[in-house]
Parts: sequence; structure tokens; C-alpha cells
Amino acid sequence: MIGFVDSILVGVFRPLGANGGKRRWENRRCARMAVAPSTDAEFVEAFGKMVRGEWIGHEVSFDGTTGELEPLADGYIPEEFLNWGVMPTAFESNHSHILRGDTLYRKHTRIIPTVDHFSDHTDVEEDTFIHDINSAGFTLFDCGSYAFAPEKVIERKSLLDKVPRIEVCLRDSVSDPGFRVVGVMRFDFSTGKFFKSQQLFHERYETDWSNGQFIEVGTGYRSEWGKTETTKEAHVSGLWRGENGSERETNLDADITQALLLPGGLFLLSDKTADGEMELELGWLIDETTRITMATKYSAEGDLLGSTRNVERRV
Repeated sequence: MIGFVDSILVGVFRPLGANGGKRRWENRRCARMAVAPSTDAEFVEAFGKMVRGEWIGHEVSFDGTTGELEPLADGYIPEEFLNWGVMPTAFESNHSHILRGDTLYRKHTRIIPTVDHFSDHTDVEEDTFIHDINSAGFTLFDCGSYAFAPEKVIERKSLLDKVPRIEVCLRDSVSDPGFRVVGVMRFDFSTGKFFKSQQLFHERYETDWSNGQFIEVGTGYRSEWGKTETTKEAHVSGLWRGENGSERETNLDADITQALLLPGGLFLLSDKTADGEMELELGWLIDETTRITMATKYSAEGDLLGSTRNVERRV
């Protein structure tokens, strides 16, 4: 049975001020289980149509401690770029997304920076990620957004322990459905903070799914959203109302464990309470008064409690 939630009627992650308590969950709508198989099929079909396609954009990584933009490794940068003082901080990238049955395929093609854009070939790196949408860690939304999180996380006791990560896709269902953000967030459950690099993609829909067969040849060095203005605390803080009427106040001066303010209207919040529960959130400011968020919560024992998506407007 597939767990799913309405794409605009959920709210979560309510960091409040010192007088408001740690967080509130009473106003959120939990992921609801499908009742009729036909309803499941219609919901999944809608998701498949909205997530499907070729998505082009830029891949940027940020330091999980400071939120600073991470430069590309020297091995990816042509010697000519180094001589010219050109330092790319992003890869041009392409995502091929398709849902086949109960399996979601995400093929990521990274375009390696090059000097000769008139060449008849382009150097790329490819990875394919496969998700079973029936797994307990997968939550889908009919707008084409989704979250995939580990069902169980543990405290890392050595460097050999696996670093958990959450994959999130946030599609703009408010102003322009042709744009979306994909994020891969790594975190440390023992500290309640983000860990190592945080990988984010800002993308736009290009064409129907083709398995990455029609990637545009470019120089590998274009305008990069990672170098745009960093999101300010004032942009994130304040009282916000979800489309289901619930309100929450985001106060970065309160006892939130970690907040990373990033370019492109993006922000990452992590919060671990005294009782051990942990919550991680990716937020995207569509404009000054509207934001889309995806939050994932874990119990004190490290069990996944669920992921929720919300569209909120400043009060």
C-alpha cells in the first residue's frame, strides 16, 4: 500500500520562540494511506506525469557545517580555466526522471567543464538511482514532488558507519511548474546536524523523457545560481500560514540545532530535541511571501516518522 499526502495540505516543522515551546505537530496532516486501489492508481499516475521528463540545470554543493559554496575539485577543471583564473562552482547537469510501474528512475548526467564547446563530443559522468515507491521511506505527491529517506538511522560511532542521506524533489506548484529543486542532504543523527556536502540542483523542465539522449552541448561554465545572493534570515523568519490554515513561526534565533541559508532562496533547517527526535527541512522561497518546504522527522530511536510537504505564505 502506498502512503501519500495531498500536495498542498500539509504542514510540519514549527520552531517557535522561547515562550512557544519546541515544536507543534497538532496542526499537521499526516500521510494518509490509500483506501481504494483506483484512488492509488490515479494519484500515482498524476505523480508519474509530473515528475517525468528531462530536467536541465546546475548542480551545486555546500558545506554541511558552514553552508559555504564548495568549489569543484581541481580534477574537473581544465588547465586553461586555472590559467585564466576561471573557477566554476557548479556542474551543468541533466536529470532524466521516469516512473515505470512502482519504480522511480533518476538518471543524473553531470557535464564536465570543457574549453572547446565546438567539439563533437562532451565528457559526462552518469549515475542512476532507483527507488521503490512502495517502500516505507518513499513519500510522493501528485504535484511531482517526493522525498526518499532511510527507514532507520543510527548514531555514527566510527568513520566507517554509513552517513544517512535524504533525497528530496520540490516542484514549484505555485508560480511556475516548469521549475524544481532536487536536494540530497547528508546528516549525522548523533549530533542532529547536516554532515559533509549538501548537494542541490536548481532545474527547469526541458522536454519529455528521453533517458538523457539529447543533452545540450555547452561549455560547462554558465551563469551559476550558487553565486547569487544568499538567503537572509529575515527572508525565512516570521509567521507563515499553510494552505490548510495552520500557522507556524520560524525563528532562527530560537534553539534550532542548525540553519544553513543558501543562495537561490533555499535554506536547510535541522533540529534535534532534548528527547532525541530529529527533524530536517529543505525550504525554497518562491518569492518574498511564498515558500515550499519538505520536512522529514525521526523518532528518538531513529525510526522514520514521515515526510511532509507544505506551501506556506507569510502572514
